[in-house]
Order: sequence, then structure tokens, then C-alpha cells
Amino acid sequence: MAEARRLAFACVAVFLVAAVSSTVVGSMSVAPLSLQLDTPPGGVGSGSFLVRNTGSEDIEVSISLHDWWRTAEGNLQILPAGSTDRSCADWVVYSATTLALAAGGETEISVEFTVPEDVDGDHWAMLLVEERPQPVEQDQAEAGLTDTTRVIVAYAVKILQRDPVNRAEGASIQRIEILRSEPLQLEMTFVNDGNAHITTSGTIDIRDVFGESIESFEIDPFPSLPGEERILVIDAPESAQELLPGSYYAIVQLDFGGDYLIQGGQLFEVSEETVED
Repeated sequence: MAEARRLAFACVAVFLVAAVSSTVVGSMSVAPLSLQLDTPPGGVGSGSFLVRNTGSEDIEVSISLHDWWRTAEGNLQILPAGSTDRSCADWVVYSATTLALAAGGETEISVEFTVPEDVDGDHWAMLLVEERPQPVEQDQAEAGLTDTTRVIVAYAVKILQRDPVNRAEGASIQRIEILRSEPLQLEMTFVNDGNAHITTSGTIDIRDVFGESIESFEIDPFPSLPGEERILVIDAPESAQELLPGSYYAIVQLDFGGDYLIQGGQLFEVSEETVED
């Protein structure tokens, strides 16, 4: 993980070249940013994405293969190809490693992989698509002869092989901690125990000591890879009613797409001082 390069907002990284006076924004777009291909063991998966020059000058683009992972907080990490347990980087073939795009031009990049017959579950990799600084511009920047800052945008195209035959969804709640009682804020540790990429949603139900529901609100859907641990901080919505002093249970129920729901709970207290604050 120490070798990881991090991408902000889980899909786009921004790199700066040259000095500070004026700014030139990168002139490239990439879509889609995710290729999810249902491909069984022994099968062949294929897809494509489009790289477009949205600027008024010619550009050069490089495309490189990597692995990816998410931190417990949900931030994307870029890792060396083949470095994760469920990497499919060794299977991936793509149509170009470099592109020269004229102003307004576009190129479709094809991606293909052949899944070995002796694997099961989902596997993944990533293609990093980066605009290259122009040679003259780069030389001037290194020599300190330009006052232009070029903001170059790199796009991460995630590749996910989904096993339609041997998928086994599984998940568990490892921990629930109340960070604040009023308004409610809790932290939950969630683990994807299966062999499939899943998207999980759920609800938090606030109950009194007699088991009667006082308030219920939704947990926004979040993705996770097999083996991934997510630490989620969840706040009650502003519209939630104020809790009177007393004892309550926060009951978390999650739907991860499997044959059953998972549930966890935590007792908490709302004191007179908390309500007054």
C-alpha cells in the first residue's frame, strides 16, 4: 500500500506542471469510467471507453495498467498491476498505450480479457489515462522559463470482471460505535465477506427501551470489493426529531444483495445536558 498513488474523489487525479502565474486546464475527457463485464471462468470479456480531446490544441495521452483498492474511508488507491489478490491485470489486453489526438478528436480504446478456468468470484484492475505535457512546455517548466501552470487531469477507468456463475455475496457488521447521541452520529465497520463486488444500502432505526420505533432513516448505498473493510460515519438527517432524555437503541439493518439481511445495534443515552446543549 505504501507504493499507492491516490486519486481524489475516487475517479480523477489532478497533477500540476510548471509555475504559478497563469493556469491552463487539461483538455481531455474519458467515458465511461467503469467497465463491469459479466464473464465466467474460461470466458472472454470485452468493452471499450472513449478518450476525447476537448481542447483547441493537439495532445498526447498515455494509458497504463494498474490495480486499485479502496481505503477503509472509501478513498481510491492506485497500486502496481498484479499486486492484489484478486487482480485481473495479467488477463487484460487493451488497444493502445499512447495516443495522439488532434483538437476535437477522439479514439475508442478496446479492452479485452480472458478469465482462467480455475478461478472464481470477481476480479478487477484499472487503466490510468493521462494527458502528457507537451515537450516544449515541459522543457520550459523544468527550466523555469514559463509562468504557466498546466493542470493535467488523469482518469481512472475501473475494470471489474463479475463472475455470474460462482458469485457468493457475503457481508458482516463488525462494530457500531455511537460518536454523538444528539443529534445522532454513529460509526460502523462493515466487511465484505464474499467473493463478489457488492453495493449495500440500509436503514437505521432508533427505538426506545420498550422496542418502539422513534425514528428511522436511510443509509446511502455504498460499494465494496471482496475482502474490503469500510468504516462509515453516518449522521441522522436534519429533519430527524429531537430525542428526549433517556435510553435508546440504534438498530442498523443492511441489504448487501444476498439472500439475507444483516443487523447490528448499539445502546446509547441522551442526557439532560445533551438536550440543553
